[in-house]
Amino acid sequence: MSENNQELKSPSNLPSQARGISRRAFVETAAVVGAGLTALRASAQPSSEAGAMHEKELPAMFQHAMPDPSHMAEEVKKEKIRRALLAGPSSITSEATVAEMDRQGNMTVLRPGTNDWVCIPGDQNVIGWTDMCIDPMGMVWLRDLLARKPKPTNSAPGLIYMLNGATQRSYTDPFDTTSPAIPIGPHWMVIWPFDAKEAGLSTVMRDAGTMVMFAGTPYAHLHICGSPWDGNEYHPRDRAVWTMAYARP
Repeated sequence: MSENNQELKSPSNLPSQARGISRRAFVETAAVVGAGLTALRASAQPSSEAGAMHEKELPAMFQHAMPDPSHMAEEVKKEKIRRALLAGPSSITSEATVAEMDRQGNMTVLRPGTNDWVCIPGDQNVIGWTDMCIDPMGMVWLRDLLARKPKPTNSAPGLIYMLNGATQRSYTDPFDTTSPAIPIGPHWMVIWPFDAKEAGLSTVMRDAGTMVMFAGTPYAHLHICGSPWDGNEYHPRDRAVWTMAYARP
């Protein structure tokens, strides 16, 4: 490296005039920066009047982002109705009453209906409290179950649809509240004390087909997986398409 370059790199080797100009430039620059910082601090600390105005304007500025409690409640209600109506076939749910039910069997109507069916939105966070559509005799049976009566008092078979699936504690004990949750697929129930042995039906939870749930108890009933509206309707001149399945030896 040449001596010339060394002199340019070292401030002590600069002429006194150049060093003086650098000091003046530094002082001027510092003054400008200081003034800018002072102004910035002043703008960041508004007067009491400006601060009061800012506080008043802030909610209005963010009003679009703040939830409206009444709107939220209405949206929650709509979602409950939507879910409840999916629990049964549309031929029933289209005119059914939608109502929430508590553990004592008391109901709060969310949407009035014109037929005898009630569709109830469950609580997905509570085991055994599922979405359902239920007829009058099924409602008698359910309220008796909630009241833990020794036996149900429905005088005729009832129907309950749970086409959104469910969870429950047991398929043998209607009053079990401690066993691990059992996941159950879409199903519907004929509420009448079927005898599993006489009917030749299973008493074990299934993911397809039919079983007698709570077999041997007064709350026994027919549990049928899937929907009664599964499959294709027959029309004149339709031909049969047979399928095959393998059986265990």
